[in-house]
Amino acid sequence: MNHSHHDQHPTDQYPSTQYSNDQYQPYPPAAGGAEAPAKKRRRWPWIAGIIVALLAGVGIGNSGEAEPEIVTETETETITEEVEVEVEVEPADLEERREVIAEDEESLEARTAELDDRESALDSREQELASQAEEEVETEEADQEETSVSDSGSIPGSGTFLIGEEIQPGTYRTEDTSGFCYWARLSGLSGEFDDIITNGLPEGQGFVTIAETDVAFETSDCGEWVAQ
Repeated sequence: MNHSHHDQHPTDQYPSTQYSNDQYQPYPPAAGGAEAPAKKRRRWPWIAGIIVALLAGVGIGNSGEAEPEIVTETETETITEEVEVEVEVEPADLEERREVIAEDEESLEARTAELDDRESALDSREQELASQAEEEVETEEADQEETSVSDSGSIPGSGTFLIGEEIQPGTYRTEDTSGFCYWARLSGLSGEFDDIITNGLPEGQGFVTIAETDVAFETSDCGEWVAQ
């Protein structure tokens, strides 16, 4: 069955609330006296219009209120910088090492003191040996001189000679009296005048007899006395 109606644009299927109510009149009756079926109205455009109106009312209501507080968010950037720091870490056995070092130092000090004592003892011994050697040399020289005087039977040069040790008793002669020749037989060595038994100042050739009881014989600038 044919119905006479106008072709509608797709947009006409979704009318806006702005259009007049005349656009929504029912279709005219169809030809032949039969009524065309009434087109079912769509409800959702009216619902959309109500929602739009409500939103507009809310906007108007909010416009009368105080201005909203504006919150500004500030980002804080944290920069982490890694710094290498050298930290001197003591070894676990440091205290033990210190004790060992302290013991070594004490041992070294004791050893040093011992060496010092030995060095002092060696110095003393060296001095003792040097003195002993010097005495031995002097004794040896004196022995050689005494032996020479006794064996040769002469009295060499000037000096004071002990009877029986450095010279032997007897008669001696000298021929070198060109200088100031002086001789004396002595009964003692105190230096007193009483120690002189007899003396002489020979000129040219000179003689003297020394007794066994004499203590010493003194001669000066008489040259060598030769035993007779």
